[in-house]
Amino acid sequence: MGRIEKSFIIKMPKISEEKLVNIALAILTGILYAFLFPDFNLEFLAWFFLLPLLYSVNRAKNFKESFLYGFISGVTAYVVILYWIAYTVRVYGNLSYYEAVFALLLLSSYLAVYIGLFAGFVKILLNNYKKSGIILIPSCWVFFEFLKSNLLTGFPWENLGFSQFLNIPFIQISGVIGVLGLSFVIVLINYALFSFIFLKNQISRKQALSELFLVLSVFIAVALYGYYNIYSLNTSLKGKKPIRIALIQGNIGMFQKWRITKRRTTRIYLNLSEKALKYKPQIVIWPETALPYPVFAYPYYEKKVEDFAVRNKIGLIFGCIGLRFFNGKYRYYNRDYMFNPDGKYSYYDKHHLVPFGEYIPLRRQFPFLAHILRGAGIGGFTAGKKFRILKEKNIRIGSMICYEAYFDSLVRKFSKYGENLLISITDDAWYGRTSAPEQDMAMTVFSAVENGRYIARAGNSGISGIISPEGKILAETAIFKRTYIIGYVKLINKKTFFALYGNIFTYIINAVFILSLVYLLTRRLFSKNI
Repeated sequence: MGRIEKSFIIKMPKISEEKLVNIALAILTGILYAFLFPDFNLEFLAWFFLLPLLYSVNRAKNFKESFLYGFISGVTAYVVILYWIAYTVRVYGNLSYYEAVFALLLLSSYLAVYIGLFAGFVKILLNNYKKSGIILIPSCWVFFEFLKSNLLTGFPWENLGFSQFLNIPFIQISGVIGVLGLSFVIVLINYALFSFIFLKNQISRKQALSELFLVLSVFIAVALYGYYNIYSLNTSLKGKKPIRIALIQGNIGMFQKWRITKRRTTRIYLNLSEKALKYKPQIVIWPETALPYPVFAYPYYEKKVEDFAVRNKIGLIFGCIGLRFFNGKYRYYNRDYMFNPDGKYSYYDKHHLVPFGEYIPLRRQFPFLAHILRGAGIGGFTAGKKFRILKEKNIRIGSMICYEAYFDSLVRKFSKYGENLLISITDDAWYGRTSAPEQDMAMTVFSAVENGRYIARAGNSGISGIISPEGKILAETAIFKRTYIIGYVKLINKKTFFALYGNIFTYIINAVFILSLVYLLTRRLFSKNI
């Protein structure tokens, strides 16, 4: 009997003490990464957050083990950063607590794959390219961050560079190299510290001094450019006449928004706008889907809103539902209109829709995800196909609707059509009283810096505010408060390097990373053939 009992004993695989330490270090990097962003805002940790993971990867035996450490680090980071996902899908998607946690873990695991791949390839680079690791390892991070931001519609939420939104001088360089370029600089400094502390016995004194000189040069150059750009912007804007803007925050709950009457919704926004008129704004901005219905399908309300703009001689921008009959069926758009004092209007349809929010990819494969939309009664939107500028006299507005503000390649396209002001309209009521609205606002800062434009941002439940072209948040509202805010913007026509050429820096360093792998593979194949 004893022999039979022994045969059923399951032997758990032993984990060495070294592996446990490496796992703990990977978790530490994940925690430090999460602490870079709102609500923590410990952005100074960025300069050394990666050291524990690099140390564990350096001690790992192979690609697979290194990937595991990176994956653990990524899951830890994204569970902390995106914890609000569980709240959103539970409250508005009618999912159970366990399903909500599963959704959070699923998304976090997907995003962690990119950090896992980074860690795996870092192991390869450390084994084969110690001399050029100072360039290739930051390039490796940017390559996988670029993939994360573009594959499967892309999810650039809290890319590393976004963590520095409060570091105003440092982020000015994003007007040249973009937010991914900032990520490169941060990882460059992390690797230089790691190399100096942990690889000093494996590299020559000459290489150590060269790396130190390179990093100091980059840091000084970024800082000097930052202060120069701030001074240059302030000087060029000195003589420009400010435009007064009113941002209206209706604070209508997500469940209410799609259920209360059109009359009441319209009245809330018109009443708040009426109060703001005592400050004589030139433009009044309402948030995303402030009017949650196709306004032109209801002439009474369309006339009411149009008359308000004409009577008060203002440009009125508001989000609503766009409707078009095409190929035998109705198509719905997330749209914003601008009604002008002369009775004319222009509009823009959102191009980059939120997956599992405004449309459901893989609906047949994952039918349970359809629950996410049912709670609030929206979804099934069609993406806009044409870029349009909202116009009022000499004001040419590029409109970013919610999620679009984080996609730098999309936002810079507005400059091709001569925009001289950016606006962002959003509805963050989905997120409740979590850190998500703060994270959202922080990322929007970079659209201002990359394109050298003021941004006027109106949110249904907040945060609404004004962002300067150097990335300062000049004014902002509290969340979940029915209010309005008056701010000032200036029109800027000069295009930044990034607005003109986009992510050219990212493409170059991606090419460097890929070519290094191709060279390594070719060398190995050639040596085998010999």
